[in-house]
Amino acid sequence: MFDTPFKNLIDQIFDFPTGMIDQAAQRISSASSVIGQGIDVSSWLAPISLLGESWVRVVNSLLAGVTFVMIVWISKKLFNVYLNAKNGVKWW
Repeated sequence: MFDTPFKNLIDQIFDFPTGMIDQAAQRISSASSVIGQGIDVSSWLAPISLLGESWVRVVNSLLAGVTFVMIVWISKKLFNVYLNAKNGVKWW
């Protein structure tokens, strides 16, 4: 609408960050389709499949157990952060 030198200067200043944000949004949206597919663990566990089906179940159970323990551990740490913040603020 108004084509002034200041508008052109401001457009040049903000074009770079706006372009970077647009590019980051495009990359995140393309990554979300890859993440939605999940991870194929069977290709990583192919050497274990040579040992038999029972070993595959053992390794899958171990991985599930480690995942569960890590989720509980992270939850416990986050709860401790909450308690420390609560004790540090002391506003109630």
